[in-house]
Amino acid sequence: MTADSEHVELLRRGPRLWNEWRADHPSILPNLVGISLSIGDRQMGPINGGPINLARARLRHASLRFATLTGADLRGANLADTDLRDARLEGADLTGADLSDAMLDRAELAGASLAGANLCGASLAEARNLTAAQLHEAEGDAATVLPPNVERPWIWTVTQMADSQPAIRTTAPRRSEPPRDEEPRQTEHVTWLVGGPRGLGRRDQPESAYSSSESV
Repeated sequence: MTADSEHVELLRRGPRLWNEWRADHPSILPNLVGISLSIGDRQMGPINGGPINLARARLRHASLRFATLTGADLRGANLADTDLRDARLEGADLTGADLSDAMLDRAELAGASLAGANLCGASLAEARNLTAAQLHEAEGDAATVLPPNVERPWIWTVTQMADSQPAIRTTAPRRSEPPRDEEPRQTEHVTWLVGGPRGLGRRDQPESAYSSSESV
């Protein structure tokens, strides 16, 4: 999938016109897959009419190095494998964003929200103002590269170990079935009447016989 040319052209007009278009078309998901903007077009901060609204935008494989995204709305955006090196993301809302395998080396992340963001395989080497509290709200794995001064959340390691454990399959015990050549035994019903039980070698007398003997 490639970027929508109309969406790219709208983005190049600046954050102010872009945000107006987003407000008028809230149901449209911007398709900006693989875009490569000029340095000037990457300045989308408050000074240039931002913060920009890129919520739920498809930006995977995009080239946004040195981009100014201060205070940007990037909730639920697909930023997988995106180049965000040296980008300014202070105060940006990255809640639920997919940043898997993204390059965030030396990015400015002061005050950025990473709640529910996917950082699996991402590189945050030398990321500036990144805190442990931000990472504890995000999701990551053993392949996530972090600055040496930031501790890796222990939950990432626990989750990685749990995912690597093979699933234990339980098999229900098989019900024992009688051999096919052996017919099931019939249960003998014993009826207690006058003269003893049936089926013990004695013939039962008809009821008329009992009635005639009682009348004698």
